Amino acid sequence: MKIKAFLVCLFFLAGCTSHSQKKDKPKNILRLNIVQDPATLDPRKSSDFVTSTLHFLLYEGVTKMTPYSLVCPAIADEIEVSDDGLEYKFHLRDAKWSNGNEITSYDFVKSWTDMLDPQFPCPNSHLLYCIYNAQAAKSGTVPLKEVGLHIIDHKTFCVILEHPTPHLPETLSFCTFFPVSQIDAVTNPEWSEGKNGHSPISSGPFILTKWSRGKEIVLEKNPYYYDADHVDLDEIHLSIIDNETTCLHLFEQGELDILGVPYTGIPTDALESLRGQGRIQTACLPASSICTFNLGAFPFTNKHIRKAFAGAINRAEIVKNLAILGEAGYTFLPPSLMLEQEYEPLFLEKNPQIAKSNLQKGLLELHLSTSDLQDIVLIHPTTGIYPRLAQVIQDQWKKNLGVEIRLQPYEFKVFLDKLTHHNYDMALCVLIAQYHDPMSFFERFESVQNPKNYPGYCNKTYRKLLSLSHRCKDSKERLTKLHEALAVFREDMPLCPIYHCHNPYLVQKHVKNLQLHRGGSFHLLNVRTEKKK
Repeated sequence: MKIKAFLVCLFFLAGCTSHSQKKDKPKNILRLNIVQDPATLDPRKSSDFVTSTLHFLLYEGVTKMTPYSLVCPAIADEIEVSDDGLEYKFHLRDAKWSNGNEITSYDFVKSWTDMLDPQFPCPNSHLLYCIYNAQAAKSGTVPLKEVGLHIIDHKTFCVILEHPTPHLPETLSFCTFFPVSQIDAVTNPEWSEGKNGHSPISSGPFILTKWSRGKEIVLEKNPYYYDADHVDLDEIHLSIIDNETTCLHLFEQGELDILGVPYTGIPTDALESLRGQGRIQTACLPASSICTFNLGAFPFTNKHIRKAFAGAINRAEIVKNLAILGEAGYTFLPPSLMLEQEYEPLFLEKNPQIAKSNLQKGLLELHLSTSDLQDIVLIHPTTGIYPRLAQVIQDQWKKNLGVEIRLQPYEFKVFLDKLTHHNYDMALCVLIAQYHDPMSFFERFESVQNPKNYPGYCNKTYRKLLSLSHRCKDSKERLTKLHEALAVFREDMPLCPIYHCHNPYLVQKHVKNLQLHRGGSFHLLNVRTEKKK
């Protein structure tokens, strides 16, 4: 027997009047900045925050986040869930692509199936592994036709799962699951590169009308978007500048409307002054700044060495003097995703002898001395807080461990390539939840084949506990298994949190109705820019 599960979202509308734009009304344009060009226009291939941000504006999936709900209906207006939680049936609304063509169940099933082709570069393919035979198909051990994705009719498709996945609606709101137009995919194999001025066919609230690489991206309202009447912005202009200080100057000159991640952060050295002026607003993000260890690189094959470097970081000092609006990372999960009763301090920073003791244990097991650690390199991105953070941590390790490591900055694309191919010793980066459930953290480290598993972590006990948690029908039982998995992860210490992220942001006074998603990101659709006359 099947039951119908309706995802309900409360939309607080100011009234019932039309949002149609009068001919003499000035355009409602929002001016933002991003630090780099998007890596791809294909949402299935996205692997960085900036690129994903653009995809959320251009595309949409079966569900979405709003300021009022973690998940609500999008292109699917009805979802049926079987009693055992193993079968989801999606009924699509009358939605169209930006070229006027109908969005069909084939678009979804084909887009998702292509991601599971072993030859298709999908950094987040692990998010689909709850689907029956998805992981086996990605590894090439079963044919794609045996994956649990089935078209029922042109407006209905069915998903069969390996195990109950209560957070599936939240997961499906992430951009990896946004379908792409098969016209683009078939007729223009290089469509995702945006070459020769080609703009992708969109399903979301905006379409891309201009992309001058390294300079500017222009988005315009999508007239075919099914909910276009409730999109107030006419255009979004995205300049591309990778210097936060320059962007703050442009904001102060009135040339940018909002500063804040992902639309360029505020320079760290300006935060204290801006906060003192009462201009800073903050949002809690489901994200953490971390130091990841390459478990395949000597000497981080040894867990005591990893624990020593993790324990010798003074998080309180970093939050006080550098990441002044962050929260010291004494837990693996950020506060919004934290497991009940997780708050046990990971690191006793008032007792640096613990870190030194772990270092000595590791050196003894590896038959090394401190002088053998001088060639260790910590890599980090060239932008944002990371160059200064790397220097602070370098000094802390020298002071607390007597080890002087080297620093190596990289442009972001090069940096990300080194992370995903495990070509580093240690690295500073950020982990961002892709959906609102603790499993968004845990599942990254379930398989060493996952490109997001930056340490290359592999532990059979950890993997077994996650597998058992998938099959728990009781939420308390699931929580117990996740606690046990976290204890295993904690003992192995493949990475260490430094601070949990809060997003400080600035908004011009003429920008009205800026809202935040429950996950802390900006909701731009209903923004109004009321410029002075």
